[in-house]
Amino acid sequence: MARPHKDSDDKRELTIRVRVTLAEKNLIWQRAKESGHTPSDFMRLKTIVGQPSRRVPTPEREVLLNLMAELGKIGSNVNQIAHVLNRDGQGPSSGINPDSVTQAMESVDALTAQLLALLTHGH
Repeated sequence: MARPHKDSDDKRELTIRVRVTLAEKNLIWQRAKESGHTPSDFMRLKTIVGQPSRRVPTPEREVLLNLMAELGKIGSNVNQIAHVLNRDGQGPSSGINPDSVTQAMESVDALTAQLLALLTHGH
């Protein structure tokens, strides 16, 4: 029995060339075989249906992400100090001005918001 004819919209007549190393090619063929697909179907599924993998951040974005992480740690420390001061009923008697703690928390929040804005707008 002959193979059924496909509509012209269903025919795969175009080729996309991608350069890979021998190791990458072998890995693609191996993963395709393990998944029960031909290499072409495997590549098609991974690129069309699959989600893109995480992008490597630019050096500038990486610096901003590291700053966000450090600000998170600083904010956590300031928050712990505030909790201890509130729990122990300490304040001015401890030598720590509660207004300074509040100001520090607000500063960390403001810096975090600025960094988040930079990260959100493409940096």
